[in-house]
Amino acid sequence: MTATVELAELHGVQTSYEGGDGTTHQADEDVLVAILQALGAPVTSPAHAAAALAAHREEEARRHLQPILVHRVGNAAPTTLTLPRRVHPREVWCTIELEDGQVRRQSLTGSITGMSVGTGQHATYLFQLEPDHLHPLPPGYHRVFVEWPGEHVTALLIAAPTCPPASRGWGVFLPLHAVRTDEDWGVGSYTDMANLGRWIGELGGSMVGALPLYPAFLDPPADPSPYLPVSRLAYNEIFVDPTTLPELARSAEARQCLASDEFRRRLSSVRHAALVDYEEVARLRRQVLAPMADALLGGDSSRRDEFCSFTEQHPELLAYARFRADREGGTSAVGYHLYTQWAAAQQLSTAASSTPLYADLPIGVHPDGFDPLWAPHVFVAGMHGGAPPDLFFEGGQDWSFPPLHPERVREEGYRYFIDTLRRAFRHASYLRIDHVMGLQRLYWIPEGFDARHGAYVSYRADELHALVSLEASRAGTVVVGEDLGTVPAAVRTRMAEDHMLRSWVLQFESTPQVPLPAPPACALASWGTHDLARFGAYFWGTDIDENEGEGRVSTAEATVQRQEREHWRTAILDATGAVEDTADPAVAALRGCLAHLAQSAADLVMVDLEELWGEREPQNRPGTGTEASNWRRRASHTLAEAREDAETTRFLQRLNGLRHADAPTDQVAALP
Repeated sequence: MTATVELAELHGVQTSYEGGDGTTHQADEDVLVAILQALGAPVTSPAHAAAALAAHREEEARRHLQPILVHRVGNAAPTTLTLPRRVHPREVWCTIELEDGQVRRQSLTGSITGMSVGTGQHATYLFQLEPDHLHPLPPGYHRVFVEWPGEHVTALLIAAPTCPPASRGWGVFLPLHAVRTDEDWGVGSYTDMANLGRWIGELGGSMVGALPLYPAFLDPPADPSPYLPVSRLAYNEIFVDPTTLPELARSAEARQCLASDEFRRRLSSVRHAALVDYEEVARLRRQVLAPMADALLGGDSSRRDEFCSFTEQHPELLAYARFRADREGGTSAVGYHLYTQWAAAQQLSTAASSTPLYADLPIGVHPDGFDPLWAPHVFVAGMHGGAPPDLFFEGGQDWSFPPLHPERVREEGYRYFIDTLRRAFRHASYLRIDHVMGLQRLYWIPEGFDARHGAYVSYRADELHALVSLEASRAGTVVVGEDLGTVPAAVRTRMAEDHMLRSWVLQFESTPQVPLPAPPACALASWGTHDLARFGAYFWGTDIDENEGEGRVSTAEATVQRQEREHWRTAILDATGAVEDTADPAVAALRGCLAHLAQSAADLVMVDLEELWGEREPQNRPGTGTEASNWRRRASHTLAEAREDAETTRFLQRLNGLRHADAPTDQVAALP
C-alpha cells in the first residue's frame, strides 16, 4: 500500500469501488491527490504523502474525544475516549448538559465497558453515556464534557430515535410546475397544490408528491432544475399565488396591472403554452408582487408585524434576499425577495395543512447559489458531486454541485445540515431524500477531470443518519430514501435500522419471466420516477427509438432491446389481464400494474397522475440539456378536467379500496 493510498483511506477517500458490472475500479493517483488537497491534507504530489500521513496519525493520536457523539435511543453503543496513560479513570468525570437544561454527572470508572492500553502514551476506553437505564437519555442535542486534572474536552451528543413509521397508504405525483387550472399564470401555485391535495384526500389518498420546491435561477436563460436549487434553505417564489394575498387589496398598482389588457394577453399566452416559460412567468409574478411588497412595507399593520417577526426568526432568508438583490445589481430589491419568501412559506404551510405533502430533498445546491456563500466553510471548492460510469451512463455523471466537507461540517456541529433538514421537514408529512447513499459516501470529481475519473469520499454515516432520524422524529415525518441503482448493501441495512423506507420501482424489477414481482415491505413502490420513461413510452418502446435516434444505443442494440420489450409487453398484458386491441392497452396495463402495487406489502404506493391520462413525454431526460425542455412540460389536463374525468376518479377510488382491503398480495384486480 502506497503512502498516498493509506493517506487517502485515513481521510475517508475510497481508493476503489465496485461498479454495477461487478468490476473493481481503482482511483487514479492524481485524482486521490486532488481530493486530499481539497480535504485539507498538505499534499501537492504523491511525494508529500508520507510526511502528511505521519502528521495525520499524530493528530489523531492526540484526539481525546470525537466532536460528535451518537446515542441511539433504545440501542445505545459505547463511546470511545482516549486519555494520557498517566491519567487514572477515577480522576475522570463526565457531565452531560441536556437540551432542556438538566445536568447529569458521572464518574468514568462506573461507566467503563472496555479498554485498550496500547503501546504508546495513551489508553483508549469504552464507556456508556447512559449507565443508568432507569434514566434514559431523551432524544435531542446535548453537550458532553469530559474532564480530568488540568484538561477537559467537549462534544455534541445526538440522541436519536428511529424515523416515524409509515401507515399503509397511497398518493399521486404531479410536479407543481405542470399543474394546470383555468386561471393559472403559466405554472402551478401553492394554492393549486392544496386544491389537488383536497381532491386526492377525498378519494382516500394519503399524500401529494411534487418535485423539490426550492428556488431556482429564472433570469434568462432560466435554469429550472429542481435538483440544482439556488438554496436548500429558501422557498421557490415562482409558485406564489398573488391573488390570495391580502396585499393585493392594498396595492392599486398591482390591481391595475392585473386588469390591463397587455398583462392579460401575456398571461393568456403562458397559460396555454405546452411548456413553462419560466422567464416570462417570473416577470409576470414580479410585476404584481413587487408593488404588493411595497404596500406591505410602506406602512404599519399587523401583517407587517408578522412579516418582521418572520424575518427575525429566519436570518438565513434575510441573507438570501440580499444575495438575490446583489445579483440584480443593487439592494433595493431586498424587501421584494424577502416578501416573496414569506409569502411562499405561508402558502406552502397552508397547502401542507390541507393535505399531507410528499416533499423531496435534493442532494446538492447550485455551485453559484446562496448556500455556498452562507456557509462557505462546509462546502468543498474545486470538487463536484456525481456518479461513476454505469450501465445507463457510460461516461458517468457530473452533477456540478459542490459537496459538503465531511469533517468541517461536523466540526461546526452540522449546523448547516440541520438547518437544511428542518427546512425540508417543516411542511412535509413524507420526505424523499435524493441519493440517500450520500449520507454514507459521495462520488467526488475534481474540476478538470471528467466523471470517469473520481473517487468516493466517506461521510460519518452514523452521525448523518442520526440527524435525519432525530429531525424526522421531531417533525413526525416519514422518510423515504432514494436507493435506486448500484447501492452497497450496508446502505439499505442502515436504512432499515432507521425505519427509513426504500424506493422500489417496478420498471426496474419487471421482466418477461416475472412481469409483476412483489414489492417488499418498508418501501414506497411506484412504476417509475421522473427520470425514467413513462409507462406508455416504455410499453410501446418509443424510449428505445429515442435512444437510438440520439445515438445513445446502436441500431443493433436497439433491435435486441425491441425484441426483449416485445416479450415483456406480451407478458405484462397477460399478467394484468389487459387486452391489446382496446383503445389504449398501455393505460389498461398500467392500471393492472398499479393494482398489483396497491395490494402489495409496500407501505406506500405512488401514482404518476399524468400517466393515467396516457402521457408519454417525461419531465426529465437525464444527460440532456435545455434542448430537451426538461422540467418545463405542463400537464395536458387541468385539475378541473381531472376531477371531472369519471374514469380516472373511478380508478383512484378502486386503488384506494385495494390498498386498504385484506386482499392477497399476488392478486391483480380487474379494473374498469
